[in-house]
Parts: sequence; structure tokens; C-alpha cells
Amino acid sequence: MTTPQHPEDFLRFMRMRSAREDGIFWVDDQRLGVFEPEAARRVSATNWQRFVMHDRLVDMMLRRHSPEMRWSRIRSAWMTQMHALATPEHHGALADRMERIMDARVGEDVDLTMLMQDVTLRSLLPVALTGLTSAEAELVRRDLEMKLLRLVSPDPGSTWHHLKFISVQMRSGLVVRRVLRQRADGRRRREADLADPFVDLLPELGMDRALDVVTAVLTAIGGPPGTAAASLLYEFVRNPDWQRRLTDELREVDPVAFRTSPTTAAPATHRFVKEVLRMWSPPLLLVRRSKFGFDLGSTRLDPGQWYLLSPHLIHRDERVWKQPDVFDPDRFLPGAPHGPKDRTCYVPFGWAPKKCIGANLGTFQLMALCHLLCTRYRLSVEHTDRITMALRFAPVPENFRGRLTLR
Repeated sequence: MTTPQHPEDFLRFMRMRSAREDGIFWVDDQRLGVFEPEAARRVSATNWQRFVMHDRLVDMMLRRHSPEMRWSRIRSAWMTQMHALATPEHHGALADRMERIMDARVGEDVDLTMLMQDVTLRSLLPVALTGLTSAEAELVRRDLEMKLLRLVSPDPGSTWHHLKFISVQMRSGLVVRRVLRQRADGRRRREADLADPFVDLLPELGMDRALDVVTAVLTAIGGPPGTAAASLLYEFVRNPDWQRRLTDELREVDPVAFRTSPTTAAPATHRFVKEVLRMWSPPLLLVRRSKFGFDLGSTRLDPGQWYLLSPHLIHRDERVWKQPDVFDPDRFLPGAPHGPKDRTCYVPFGWAPKKCIGANLGTFQLMALCHLLCTRYRLSVEHTDRITMALRFAPVPENFRGRLTLR
């Protein structure tokens, strides 16, 4: 059987096969699809324990090994810093940055998908790496924007475009190296961001691996948050009843309570965000290499073999969700008959213990976007029937233009 190559055809093909074969099957000779929720959780969690960082470039050239550094230790450092950033003050600062960026585009006819990429990237950059000069911040943003365009654009671009991309990527890497080095030797102030914990780990990590760590954070803010925000706008304009429900709730919410505990202060808004992430969680597919052997019913995954994971396919599985293609945030009400069968069936941020470190921050950012749409702006979109959802590295709304005006 020939496997379709186009992302949308491939996912449709995977969904049909998953339904027939209980969620675990060989996609081709090299890759096992693990789309059954409990099996996906077990394989992901077990393999995570063995993930280690690659050797530094200089060590590979000299044929020596760097000191082992497990990704679980990197994650622990990130999570400690994320906890320090999970305050009403930091939440408020993030929401304020989003508002300033959106205010600058009020009254313009804009591509809403790209606007959301700009809003999320610029507002999250100080969380990942702050204390930059204007020129440094612009270079890092350009690098992330070019990476994003390579993912969402069907046009591969010219040779000149590829060379420019490589140049910007290298210069952005030099910015990160300079920031880490200058923080380490005292020439630049230490900052409360996700890069800073690795200044203290530089002697063990080495600069190459420290660059890999910071680049991983920067890459994480340069695509998925923006596509999730664009998907939220997509459902917001398609569901006027939910627009009214969110507006009624968010107009009355206490600002301090919202920034302190948004999911408690605005439960309907939280359900709306959760349903957006169920329907359109990025990325669509994850490719991993197994470190262990697994017996998965009639199938075995051996060490060294590749496997695929997909929150998107699990979220659309009719065996565990009723009417999975229907947008209905109330499926997350307690006891709802069409809600998740159990916790393994809802994984927009991945599986523990490798769950996305920014899950809570990402949820707040999407809820803050709802708050802005319902209390500060009016969003007008013509020809909503022409908007389509393309499936690439993530769901990407297309033909999605509109205008923000102040209330």
C-alpha cells in the first residue's frame, strides 16, 4: 500500500488505518505508528528516561565524548525557572506586551494567521531570552520568522533565500553565544528568563550544547504558539455563540484573579481554549527513535526503530471521543458524556514526564488573547466561508484576513 506524501492526505490515511488497526500499525518499513493513547503514553514516558544531549561539535571533531547530560536535567532547570515566572506580575507583563503589539495593527487589514505569529513570538521572546539590544532582538526574531515561513509555506524558496536563511541562523546563534558568555563573565546582567539557568551549567554543558538548549526554547516559541493562537481566532469567528459566552464571562472577571488563576476565574474561556487545542493542537506528528523494546499487543517495537506519535490523531479518535470532529468546549464540563475517556486521551502539550514546559504559560496566553478579543477589540472577518485549515507541520488557517478595531 502506497503511503500518501501530502500532509493532509497522510493524516487522513493515518486516521483511517488507526481506526481499523486499533491505533498501532507499521506506517512503512521504517516507522511504527503508535496512536493508541495508553501505548503512546507508555512509549513516550519510558524513552524519555534515556534521552541525553549530543556531544559538542569540538568533541565530535576530536573524537571524544562530552560529559553525559540528560535532557531530564535540562527540563528540571527549565521547570524551576518557569515556576519563578508563573506569577501575576509576569502574566500581566505578557498580556501587556500582546496588547501593545495588537494595538499597533488596529485598523489594518491583516493576515490574521501571521498576525498571531507576530503577537505570540514578540510577546514570548522576553520569556525565553531577554536583556537583548534592539539589533540582537531583531536578528533573533528574523531567524525564528524565517524558520516558521519554511514550515508553513508550500514554496521551498530560491537558492538565495536558503543562503540568506543560513546566514541569519548563524548570526542569531552568535547572539545567543554572546549573551551566555557575557552573563557568565559578568559583562551582562543575569536575567529571569529560560536561558539563564544554563549560564551556571556552562562548565558542564559547553557552549555548543548550551546553544542547543536555548535554541530549543526559541524554536518552541517560534511556531506552535502562533498556530495555536491563529486556530483560536479561527474558531472564535466561526462560533458567534461562544463569542457571546466568552464576552459575558470576561467582561465580569476580576483582572487580578484572572492573572493569578485564569482557569478558575474564567472556566468557560478555559474550556474554549482546551477545545481549540484538542481540535488543532500543534505539531501534528512527532517522530522519535526508541531506546527500549516494547511489546504492543501483536506488534513489537525494538530498540533503534522509529515510531510516530500524534496528539492530533488521538484527539480525533472516535473510540475515545464522541463526535470528535465537532467543536464543543462543553465536552470538558465535569461528567460530560462526550468528554475525554481518561487523561491519556487529551495530550495537546505531549506526555508526562516530557510534557511541554510551557503548557501553563501557553494556556494563559491563549486565555489572555480571548480576554483582549472580548474586552478591548472587535474582530471583523469577511467571507468566513472561505477560510480553510491547512494541515502542515501544524494546523494553519488560510485565506484568513480581518481587521481589529478598538471597542
